[in-house]
Amino acid sequence: MPLEAIAINRLDAPLMSKTTRDNELAERLQALYDTDDNQPDGIEVLAIIEQGFKRGQCLYVGMFNDKPIAAVACFDDGQTDTKRLQYLTVHTENRNRAIDAKFIKMVYDAEVKKGVRQFVPVDADIHRIMSEYQLLTVKS
Repeated sequence: MPLEAIAINRLDAPLMSKTTRDNELAERLQALYDTDDNQPDGIEVLAIIEQGFKRGQCLYVGMFNDKPIAAVACFDDGQTDTKRLQYLTVHTENRNRAIDAKFIKMVYDAEVKKGVRQFVPVDADIHRIMSEYQLLTVKS
């Protein structure tokens, strides 16, 4: 099964068909962030994301073989069609394999389909990816 970028607005979203326990998605996402030295601790990131959910924001989860292997928050200010992408993380076994770039491109495409015309990459890695692939502004 190929990589998919799925937008969620709650941490108990039914993404994994083989879920064996409650909160498994949240636990796996927390573990992704905990193993990423470029991001805050998983508990801290998930708390920020849950606050974002209350304001209508979303988290994109990169799913591969029924497992979350990447995630990035997609926030806006509610006043413009600009989206902030931040808190990018990729599973340790998939780092340095261009999964991050493919995932960001998938998120970008999904948001453009929703009408987003401008992106602000908050993290340095996201900025690098979006610059390399010329994704910082949507071409009309």
